Amino acid sequence: MNHIEEIRLRINIEDLVGGHVQLKKAGRNLRGLCPFHGEKTASFMVSPEKGIAYCFGCHQGGDIFKFTQLIENVSFNEAIKILAERANVPLPKQIPKEFNKRLKSIEINQHTVKFYEEQLEKYPKHRDYFLDRGLTAETIKKFQLGYAPDSFDQLKNHLLKEGFESKDLIDSSVVNQRSIADKNTYDRFRNRLMFPIFDHQSNPVGLSGRIIGEGEPKYLNSPENPAYNKSLILYGLNWAKNSIKKEDMAIFVEGYMDVIATHQAGTENVVATCGTAVTPQQLKLISRFTKKIAFAFDEDSAGLEATFRAIELAQLADLNISIIQIPDGKDPDDCVQNNPENWKNAIKNPVTVMDFYFTYAFSHHDPSTMEGKKKVLDFILPLIKLYKTDMERSEYLNQLAVKLKTDVRYLWNDLKKVSTKKPSYAKTQEPPKEKPQERRFTREEYLLGFIGSYPNMAREVVENLIDNIPVNPNTERFYNTLKKVYTLESSGGIADFLEQLSEEDQGKWQIYTLLIEETYPEFPESSAESEIRKLIKEINRKNIFNVQKDIELKIRGSEDAEEKKLLLNRYNELLKLTAKI
Repeated sequence: MNHIEEIRLRINIEDLVGGHVQLKKAGRNLRGLCPFHGEKTASFMVSPEKGIAYCFGCHQGGDIFKFTQLIENVSFNEAIKILAERANVPLPKQIPKEFNKRLKSIEINQHTVKFYEEQLEKYPKHRDYFLDRGLTAETIKKFQLGYAPDSFDQLKNHLLKEGFESKDLIDSSVVNQRSIADKNTYDRFRNRLMFPIFDHQSNPVGLSGRIIGEGEPKYLNSPENPAYNKSLILYGLNWAKNSIKKEDMAIFVEGYMDVIATHQAGTENVVATCGTAVTPQQLKLISRFTKKIAFAFDEDSAGLEATFRAIELAQLADLNISIIQIPDGKDPDDCVQNNPENWKNAIKNPVTVMDFYFTYAFSHHDPSTMEGKKKVLDFILPLIKLYKTDMERSEYLNQLAVKLKTDVRYLWNDLKKVSTKKPSYAKTQEPPKEKPQERRFTREEYLLGFIGSYPNMAREVVENLIDNIPVNPNTERFYNTLKKVYTLESSGGIADFLEQLSEEDQGKWQIYTLLIEETYPEFPESSAESEIRKLIKEINRKNIFNVQKDIELKIRGSEDAEEKKLLLNRYNELLKLTAKI
């Protein structure tokens, strides 16, 4: 038994999927809301018997390896590594490395991170920067912080000696070139304190370098490359994910030092957005671990704007949101260093979104003046109107009436006049809702599913499908293999058929059979036989019709009398076939 089969035996699809999706019994199978697209009606099916999970809404899914690839956004080799660790299956020491660009970039980053760590050890004065910021030696080691020497080629030469090619170094963004035509390259990061950026599987995918002394930019980040997509990465998630699950809460902060300082202080469920605004993809990623998030961004104008945008996106993602208000307007790093108790109290007492909005409105506008009251209303009322129930609206309108010292009836009247468009602060566009790809299964696919569910009908299908008429090109290879197997006297039937399918086609075959279980639950065998015969007739008629149309076009376009005669004979044969169906 090879390691892949051993992993497959040790991990049940239902247990694996159950860690991400709440499943309920549905006959022989299990059903839940799809983790790959937003839906309200469960269309995600898990078949313990077949070992697959598949969504009939967005048509994503497969076996344990495919599910892991999709849910973790990793390659097949990385999925094997993840599942092998889960199943405690040792992987062979000599695995052929089929490095794609992503894997190559990750390998280069691993060597780069180690090189920068070693450089930090050589320059105590730069290591002191981190120590002066309150970090311990253990924290520096945990987050693999480093130093990029003030050199144009020290890293490049080191990596070339390690056996990497110059082109791969450019693709991975650790070295740079002025233009494609310029063959000269140079280290991207020079004289900077280095923060490696990891994905949630602890693969180093990018780097950020903080300038030493004065200069711009303060932080220089890796550009997007085969391994690094900023919109998909949350800094610190690889260290935070277990704590996030345990606490059932993820805290979002702005900077790398905010994450590192809070983790060192014992708050390990903290992540950062790599210097960018929160993205829908990041929220989708975090929702795998928790549905509760808290934003602890800086309270300057940029931080407030980031909070407004993040709240809006999180509401669209149906996440449970709260706001951590840091005392004295400090960022989390400053707060932890100056007064750790203040930070602990802040995270223990987060405020609701509406409380945050109220605080903002009344701190920025003077409610003692008519002008100030109008500005408060202009800000708060559109937000209250976004709530769907009168109960929620009533709660917040009553609070507003007390604070403005007015009659709540006036506020209800004002609310009716408020537009439901987004509040004026919302500068980001609403992300397009993910729509499942339109996909309808064909008659041929349904018929294959019935054969999988009722294999005793396979010979009847083979004998009654017209074999000299082309079928759907997407399924033709299945039917050709069926014909080949069932015309042999020594055939073992469906078992021989399955042996001749590729691994990919075997996966599709399982999905087709699951389709029948989903579409025709508790279908009696007599009804199935009737449906199979009906499908055979429909497929034959459709395929003959398509060939007839093709011949008609050829007849019209032919100028050769002999060719026309042959085409007419073929056309008449098809007419006779149609009459028999």
